[in-house]
Amino acid sequence: MNESVLAELEQKLQPIRDKLNESLLEADLRECKLTDLSDIMLPFDELTALYHAQGWQDFETAIEFCYQILGDIATEHVSHFTGLSYVLAVYELIDQLTDQMLQGGGDQGRFHEFLDKIKVTFKGVENIKAALASPDQMIVQDPPPHDIVEDGSVSDFINEVSEGLEAVEANLMSLEGDPAQLPLVDHIFRVMHTIKGTSGFLGMPTIGKIGHKTEDILSEIRDAKRGLDPNVFTLLFKSVDTLKNLIAQLVELVEGKTPRPVNIGQFFTALEVCHANLVSPQDAAAMMAQAKKDRGPGMSEMAAAMAEEEESEAGAAAEPSKGPEGAQKATGVIQEMLKVPAERLDELAKLVGEMVVALSLLTQNPTVAELEDRGIHAQLDHLDKITESLRDKVLGIRMFPIGTVFTKLSRQVRDLSKKSGKMIHLELLGADTLVDKSIIDNIYAPLMHLVRNSIDHGIEPAGERGDKPEQGLVMIKAQHLGDAIEIEIKDDGKGLDVDRIYAKAEERGLVKGKENLSEQEIFSFIFMPGFSTAKTVTDISGRGVGMDVVRKTVESLRGKIDTESKVGVGTRFRLKLPLTTSIIEGLVISVGPSRFIMPILDVLLTITPTVQDLKGVQGKEDQFFLLAGEMVPILRLYELYKIEPHIKNPTQAVVVVVAVGKRKYGILVDELLHRQQIVIQPLGDRFKNLKGISGGTILGDGRVGLILDPVSLIQNQQLGATD
Repeated sequence: MNESVLAELEQKLQPIRDKLNESLLEADLRECKLTDLSDIMLPFDELTALYHAQGWQDFETAIEFCYQILGDIATEHVSHFTGLSYVLAVYELIDQLTDQMLQGGGDQGRFHEFLDKIKVTFKGVENIKAALASPDQMIVQDPPPHDIVEDGSVSDFINEVSEGLEAVEANLMSLEGDPAQLPLVDHIFRVMHTIKGTSGFLGMPTIGKIGHKTEDILSEIRDAKRGLDPNVFTLLFKSVDTLKNLIAQLVELVEGKTPRPVNIGQFFTALEVCHANLVSPQDAAAMMAQAKKDRGPGMSEMAAAMAEEEESEAGAAAEPSKGPEGAQKATGVIQEMLKVPAERLDELAKLVGEMVVALSLLTQNPTVAELEDRGIHAQLDHLDKITESLRDKVLGIRMFPIGTVFTKLSRQVRDLSKKSGKMIHLELLGADTLVDKSIIDNIYAPLMHLVRNSIDHGIEPAGERGDKPEQGLVMIKAQHLGDAIEIEIKDDGKGLDVDRIYAKAEERGLVKGKENLSEQEIFSFIFMPGFSTAKTVTDISGRGVGMDVVRKTVESLRGKIDTESKVGVGTRFRLKLPLTTSIIEGLVISVGPSRFIMPILDVLLTITPTVQDLKGVQGKEDQFFLLAGEMVPILRLYELYKIEPHIKNPTQAVVVVVAVGKRKYGILVDELLHRQQIVIQPLGDRFKNLKGISGGTILGDGRVGLILDPVSLIQNQQLGATD
């Protein structure tokens, strides 16, 4: 073919190639739609006609393969991301060989070789999807030998693997967001290597085999035999999930419980298929680039060279210093760690709590209080400071960053985003906020349900978001507020429909007619058992169970939840929880001979109303008082608990104002005694059903004080349930 013919052909091909490059780039930057696929197919049709006229059949074969992949994207047989990555890889080969042919060269044999490898890899993707849909294979592991259970080896293994898998999951999330962080692959590899080795030593073959197979995949990634394809991430996450389930089953076996079977069939099938296909489309394109002869560096080659240089620099930066100075620095940051069972810390915290109570009894003893010896009082003050410092140190040992919970939520958002087909950006703030272990252990479930609802019911599909970005936002923020922690879950979705919630509440008999309820009170219905406004039930949410779990868990942690929402703008949930559930700051109040403690977190203010402030309703006097223009109902504890008070007149007593939702309520008491740190003690079976009471404590004078739960107190009074 002479030069003039090639020049004419190049003029015809160039605008088509430019258009195709532009269409592929646009489709790669956002979720594919059918119109995008048409924009890609039309230039491919034009290229096919020109290649056919020249008798270049190899190009036609490659384009037919691209048609197949685009068809799989259209029918959702493969994901937009995965399918398009293969189309781009094939087109890279076509583009490069076209340049070679136009310059009078081109190795079509090598072209076939690389195209075949891409086809094999793509077939592997289809096999993986088939494997993930394969029948389940449920197994129960054999119980570990008695001797290694007794000597603590199994317990150490469970703790070590659990910690390792949490780190692996966090690293996978980071790596998926930025695949250039290749040192993270080494960290994940080391954890899997340890799991494989230790499980083999302890005689746990199933766990060992999964660790071994996962290690093989990671080894291929480290050796550049495999790219970080989305399907590889899916399998690695599945490996973590399967190992977590097997560890949970191992715990049940050790504790003598009936173990729940674990599904490993899909994992092993998919992993074997993934392991059998080693060449990624990126590798094939790189091989083709190396085979080109007599060409100057184009844009793709320059980009590859820059990436290789950056990777080399990153590897050098990650490599530890081998000199004495480097060794000295490494030694300086090593901290000696001592593992202590959580039960021992709980016992220690309980003893410190009893110590606080004992010291309080001593200092408030009338005999001690009346002593004139200033030296004794000074020593008692010093002992009080030491006790307070000891208490803070012990409670500090039980404090952990809430980031461990955030990591799990990141994984949930990733999986829910893929399952729902919605593009979600998760923003996490305050991951280093410290909270008590009891909060860490219990807060994940309610946060997970709130996030699920934000994604399933709040965030709209990309085509329905109007002027908002196609990618929905879910933000989780934690921060300290005095003696409490506030956790905020916010989305920029469609918001809560007040009218729809009210109609559903009316349908269920929760309200009658048009009651004058605030938005906050209407929003509170979504936390009722079985309450849901969802038109359809999905495998993500919609049954009205999750929000009930949120309410019950938050209340059990002595916290409260507020809801704000605006249609078309989004929804915000605020959870306010104590920093610790074992010791709280409380206001000691008296009603007759009885003593109660109102948690400081629940108190807005205390007031003695004037005669002018008091208002009556339906012939009953003193039922409300006026506070900053708002009518606040008065709740009398002596009526609720059949106590003879010292004071019944609100103008001579004290009203403790609390908030339940957006409404204020006043609780009438005789007097405020003092503010005190309270060690919470659970009520016995005899008093566990006492309305409006969440626990008890021993006060400094030796009396028993009952801890009030304002939310339960108000709700039971409204329902007429107290007796």
